[in-house]
Amino acid sequence: SAGTGGTLAGVARYLKEVGSKARIYLADVSGSSLYNKVAWGVLYASEQAEQTVRRHRTDTIAEGIGIDRLTANFARGLPSHNSGSPGIDCAVRVSDQEALDMAYYLLANEGLFVGSSAAVNCAAVVKVARQLPAGSVVATVLCDGGQRHVTKFYNPSVWEDFGLVAPVTHERGDVSFIH
Repeated sequence: SAGTGGTLAGVARYLKEVGSKARIYLADVSGSSLYNKVAWGVLYASEQAEQTVRRHRTDTIAEGIGIDRLTANFARGLPSHNSGSPGIDCAVRVSDQEALDMAYYLLANEGLFVGSSAAVNCAAVVKVARQLPAGSVVATVLCDGGQRHVTKFYNPSVWEDFGLVAPVTHERGDVSFIH
C-alpha cells in the first residue's frame, strides 16, 4: 500500500539497484488511482468520474492510502517517471472486506494487531503468492499498527457504512477469504 509512496518506491529502487530479481507489487484499495497508474499507465479510477468525486473520500475504510494523485515519492518508483530506472512492477487490488478479514485473521492466528495498510499488504501477499511457483519467497512491510485504527477500521458500528460484514474466524493457514 502507498500513502506518499516513499517506502514502496525507495525499497523498489534499492532492490533493483543491487541486482535483485525481486518483483515489486503495489497493494491498493478500490477507488485509488495508483493501481491503474501502475497496471495501465493511467492515473485514474472510475470513482473519479465527473460529478462523483468528493472533497473528502469515503469510499474505503483504509486510512492514509488509496490516494488520487501521483506524489513525487511514488513517481520515483515508476520507470515512466524516473528516466527508466526499474522500480514498481505490478499492482494488486485488495477490497476493504479482504483487508478487514485479514486484520482479524492476523490478530487471531498470529497475535499481530495491524492497521488497515498492513492488512491490505498482507492480503496482497496472499494474492501474489498464489500466482508464484511453490517455494517462492514473498515479503511485505507491516507499515502500521492497529492502535490508530480502533475508531474506524476496528469499529463494527462503522463497517455497515462501507458495506462490510463482520469477519468470520478462520483457522491458521486458511486464507480462503482472500479472492
